[in-house]
Amino acid sequence: MKESWTKLILKLSIINLLACSAVGNAEEALPIVKVGAYARHMASKIVYSYRVINNLPQTIDNITIGRDSKNDDDPNNDTWELVELPSDWHSKLGIPSASSNSPTGWRVSLSKSENSDTHAILWEVINDKSTPLLGGQTLSKMSISVDQPDSNYLKSHAMIHFTNRLPDTVTFRIEQLDVTPPTLDVILKPSIINSSDGKIVPVNAIFTVKTDDYDRLPEIKLESITANDLLESDDIRDASFGIDDRYIKLRAHNNGFVDRIYTVIYSATDASGNQTLASATVTVPVQHDQGESTLP
Repeated sequence: MKESWTKLILKLSIINLLACSAVGNAEEALPIVKVGAYARHMASKIVYSYRVINNLPQTIDNITIGRDSKNDDDPNNDTWELVELPSDWHSKLGIPSASSNSPTGWRVSLSKSENSDTHAILWEVINDKSTPLLGGQTLSKMSISVDQPDSNYLKSHAMIHFTNRLPDTVTFRIEQLDVTPPTLDVILKPSIINSSDGKIVPVNAIFTVKTDDYDRLPEIKLESITANDLLESDDIRDASFGIDDRYIKLRAHNNGFVDRIYTVIYSATDASGNQTLASATVTVPVQHDQGESTLP
């Protein structure tokens, strides 16, 4: 009898464990809301764009970028996370249309607390006749231009407000959509300097490949110029590091025993912060004597 009770208790425990596992899997499979962001260079600005996917059955009527509600009921506990203001933002006129984009029937504004130096960006339906984001739909065409990069526009929180759901708001991390660095290939012309007379030779950098999956204008910078032997202070001329400098000057010189090889490195960085490096070389070969010498 004791053995049968033991088997019964064991069976009930297994059933309960399986039931809990099924509930856990069901919760993991619940549809969710996703906010994705990417950035691109546009003239002298950085443009941050957003895409909201509503996989919940409830309706969304406003979306705040850069506000963390902590998912509690205390608004005084909220954190505003964005630092860089929208381009040409005015305290009375708000965000100009040239610095923002909104879906049809939606408007954008800046949100902040009175005592905070940081802020958030709010998109909301204009009125009850505007079309909200329904369940199973995706909302895009939301973007903000800023003068300087601010990674918080990509990596902070999004706060979603529902029309017909309790709790009516939920906060979660923004998903950065662009995580792939640009591709960059560079060649230097000339790549070989067939002279070692010590003259300064102009060298041009040409980029044969410069692409990115989101940012069509990744930022190019000259990172470094090195050589395989000791350089004098004036062997490298007119090189501006940290900017897009494609025109440099190098001295045509080697030590007479080994070819001098200059290595020039450039970087390409997209507006989402992904970076790649590319290098090319310029060789100054040792000039060997041609023919045999004749004794007197």
